[in-house]
Amino acid sequence: MIRASRRLSALLLLTAVLALPACDSGTSTVPQPRAGTAPELRPDFSLPDADGTLHAASEWDGQVLVVNFWATWCPPCRREIPTFIELQQEYGARGLQFVGLAMDEAGRVRDFATTLGINYPLLVGEQAVVDAARAYGNEAGLLPYSAVVDREGKIVFTWAGELTREQAEEVILPLL
Repeated sequence: MIRASRRLSALLLLTAVLALPACDSGTSTVPQPRAGTAPELRPDFSLPDADGTLHAASEWDGQVLVVNFWATWCPPCRREIPTFIELQQEYGARGLQFVGLAMDEAGRVRDFATTLGINYPLLVGEQAVVDAARAYGNEAGLLPYSAVVDREGKIVFTWAGELTREQAEEVILPLL
């Protein structure tokens, strides 16, 4: 138990250190197409939500999917979520689906989601979320990190760092 706890602590510390460049970034630059390390097609994942129910990326096939990797302890992650809530509310009926993959504990994610009134699925995990982030092109493990997947399952955009409403709409609206 102690060994597993130390391993988890080391993993979280490493993740926090690797995420610092993105967490300190408040830049607002024009989004660019996906990074070269991202695969062309959406990788699948199977992760639990905060209540333990498993979900797979394929559940949202046919929709414009925004996969957002985040954590409750990451300030820019926390800042961008209200924008995602608004975008999900405004464009969900047109086929937009946000899904948050939290590198965090289920209880913290559940409490955070309740406090903010998050209106899209939040999946949780530790190493499984790190692995999913890498599969989506986030080799450095930066947070926040977002990938936009079109209706055909192609990754059309990735972004490391805080995503603004203007940046998100520039990428998402043409896909709806």
